[in-house]
Amino acid sequence: MSIYLDNAATTPLDKESQDCIFEIYNEKYGNPSSLHKMGLDAEKIYKKNITEVGNLINAKISNIIITSGGTEGNNTGVWQVKRFKNKKKKILTSNLEHSSILKYCDFLKSKENIDIEYYDINIDGSINLEDLLNKIDKNTGLVTIPFVNSEIGVVQDVQNISKEIKEIDENILIHVDGVQGFGKLDIDVNRLNIDTMSFSSHKIHGPKGLGGLYIREPHNFFPLIYGGGQQNNLRSGTEDVPSIAAFGKTCGIAQRDLNKNYEKIKKINKRYRKLLSQNIDEIIFNGKEMNTSPYIISLSIKDIKSEVLIHFLEMDQIYISSGSACSSKKKSISTTYDAIKIPHDYVEGTIRISFGRYSKEEDAEFVVEKISKYVKEIRKMVRS
Repeated sequence: MSIYLDNAATTPLDKESQDCIFEIYNEKYGNPSSLHKMGLDAEKIYKKNITEVGNLINAKISNIIITSGGTEGNNTGVWQVKRFKNKKKKILTSNLEHSSILKYCDFLKSKENIDIEYYDINIDGSINLEDLLNKIDKNTGLVTIPFVNSEIGVVQDVQNISKEIKEIDENILIHVDGVQGFGKLDIDVNRLNIDTMSFSSHKIHGPKGLGGLYIREPHNFFPLIYGGGQQNNLRSGTEDVPSIAAFGKTCGIAQRDLNKNYEKIKKINKRYRKLLSQNIDEIIFNGKEMNTSPYIISLSIKDIKSEVLIHFLEMDQIYISSGSACSSKKKSISTTYDAIKIPHDYVEGTIRISFGRYSKEEDAEFVVEKISKYVKEIRKMVRS
């Protein structure tokens, strides 16, 4: 029996969502743009499930577009700086962001002549708000904020940060990467006062290849994809109705069980932290427990290599990661780890344990026992 603890990378598909996909592919497979009954039925399914997606963050259907996932959502959100038509050509971002934001910012800098500036991060992984605000000037068009960092799980005070930014200049756009918070934490986009926010289906037990973007002002939106005018001309392309129905189903489940799941995962998180602290010496938990999502534990273990530990654990069918799945195969140090200044003799031993709806507290003893065993073996090799 495997123990899957890499839910920040992806999650298993809900059985109800899986059933939705097969039913619609087999029976209700019309194109929602078609005028006949099969098309109209597909359109009804599409609208019903977009409503479910929006309900999870208190957004109207008119403020939601479906994308191919978090990466497209982040690219499109950052692309909104082009709304200013070169009058405000500066983006403020940070090394806490996902590569889909950082690399897109690199593209905009090199190909679109957009000025990219990085604001500072505190040692606990929180945004240095004073530095961010000091770097805002008349050319600042957009600020990016990660709701939950995908590697260490730090939750930012988006509501307060956005309030401070808008008080300086209400026209500055704020894009939030909401992928690791969506469906797990209580998010109300109206309360946050942000302009765009990305989210993803497969992080909350929905299908892969699907996500979305919240847009506060659809009438001012600057599309990234053009074509047949679907989704009110905001994102063209034939809608994947079966996957959208499955996404809507898992959003409904997530909303129904949000508080129950949160408390369950919080309890599991505490159990793992206690056992890890008791059984392994010379470890550092990255980010303060009170400021991190319970769905993610990041810790750095002195004098080991995380990739070796990961492969040892998989022999026991225990699956964890060394960080974001989008960057964990790279040999360079993560920008997040660098930003929070993990000591050099700990950083290569950084691992991420991430939980989902199906995680179990009773697995903790076995998992930590195996981690402790293999850490000792790896240290013997490294220190000899």
